[in-house]
Amino acid sequence: MIKFQNLKILKFIFFVISLLILLFLSYLNFSFKNSVYKNNSSKIFIVKEGDAVSNTIFNLHKKGYIDSIFRFKVLAYLYNYNPVFLNGRYRVQKNDSEYSFLVKLVNGNLIQENITIIEGTTYNEIKNILYKNNSIDSVEFDAKYEKTYLSQVNYPSLEGLCFPDTYKFSSGTTFEKFLKICQKKMENVLLYYWRNRDFSLPYKSPYEMLIMASIIEKETANKLEKPIIASVFINRLNKNMRLQADPTVIYGMKNYKGNITKKDLNTKNEYNTYKIKGLPKTPICSPGESSIKAASKPIISDYLYFVADKNGKHVFSKNYQDHVKAVNKYQKK
Repeated sequence: MIKFQNLKILKFIFFVISLLILLFLSYLNFSFKNSVYKNNSSKIFIVKEGDAVSNTIFNLHKKGYIDSIFRFKVLAYLYNYNPVFLNGRYRVQKNDSEYSFLVKLVNGNLIQENITIIEGTTYNEIKNILYKNNSIDSVEFDAKYEKTYLSQVNYPSLEGLCFPDTYKFSSGTTFEKFLKICQKKMENVLLYYWRNRDFSLPYKSPYEMLIMASIIEKETANKLEKPIIASVFINRLNKNMRLQADPTVIYGMKNYKGNITKKDLNTKNEYNTYKIKGLPKTPICSPGESSIKAASKPIISDYLYFVADKNGKHVFSKNYQDHVKAVNKYQKK
């Protein structure tokens, strides 16, 4: 009889304790959902890579986004089973509750960003765009890091590997991850046009076609002229003539100031196509799809020369004499 009464007492105590715990958690949950971040504007909160949940919560309290470290920590562990929150930038909205912000952290609802890479952008220009964008993890992508990356992707240079487009990504995306995304897109587009190219073209690889596309991109933004310009360069390659493309000279110059001098044209380097035969060793920019398409299927022509006219278009010539006349007409002052 005594054992039975003791058992009843234990059950009662257990019930009371369970009820108290339930009430306590309910109180925490109620206060949690009704504790509102009071500010006139939204703020940005950054979770750094590798930060433990406890460290993230401490930083939230330090910045005044939450009232109670204990309450947030208890419920964070109840709601979240991961040892860390997804690193990146989160937006704390005006009148966000602690609960709604925890949901963002648990679900990894990072701020979504856009970065646009335009046709003809060089790798250094892309790198500057990414460094200036606070949403990209600013790990220094120095020469040593670039060398390591290139050894993994099997290209001689990072130039030309990013396909020009607008990219949506989560804030906190690393520099390397962003490069891999736009490189993959470039490879997919390049492979499509490589498989559908004119098979009589003198390219030995898709990479050579990419190099050609980058030169076309820098020569003109006119989509109608691109296949014609491509035909000029292909004709010159087939005749073992130097390409003599000004954009390659500019790319090889250390300090281009708007003009190409005779000295620049006579300075031999790996990009000066007035001095070297064939294609330069790497692309000179990131070409767009229209330039890649033009490189894969130029028109059939006898043109060997072209010069820009006064309206931003080009005049094409089949021989040097006609080219000189066009130069005198449109380029001489």
